[in-house]
Amino acid sequence: MAKPRNSETAPLVNPLEAHLGYQLRRASVFAMTDLGTRLTPTGLRPSEVAVLMVIRANSGCQQGAIGELLGIKSANMVPLVARLVKQGLVNRARADGRSHALSLTPAGRTRVATVNQLLERHESAIQSRLDEQSLSRLFACLATLRN
Repeated sequence: MAKPRNSETAPLVNPLEAHLGYQLRRASVFAMTDLGTRLTPTGLRPSEVAVLMVIRANSGCQQGAIGELLGIKSANMVPLVARLVKQGLVNRARADGRSHALSLTPAGRTRVATVNQLLERHESAIQSRLDEQSLSRLFACLATLRN
C-alpha cells in the first residue's frame, strides 16, 4: 500500500511534462482562464466574442461559415448566435432559402470595440512572457500543427 503524501514530502513528479499535447492543453487553460476573467464584465463568453469578431470582419457572412472557420459545430452555433441576437448584438437577415446573413447591430459594434480593448490587454499579457523571436517561432509552429 502506498504511503499518503503530505506537505513535507517532495513534490509530485509530473510524467506528462514532456508531452506536447499536455503542454498545449495547459497553455490553453492558462490563456482561456485569463481571457474569461477579463471578459466577465462584458457578460460574453470567449466563443461569443470569437463569433462577434468574425462577423465584424465579414459582415453578411453565414453562421455555417463562421462555425467552420472557428471549429464550432452547427448544433452549437445555432444557440450561440440566438443568444447574440437576443442580446441585441447581431442582426440575422434571410440570405437565401435557409441561410441567414449575419451583421453586427450598433450595440454589437460598440460591444466589440470594448471587447477588442480587453483582447489587446489579454494578448499583451500573454505575449509579454516571450521575446519576439520565440513568439514568431511559436506562431509558426502552431500554424504547422493546425494545418
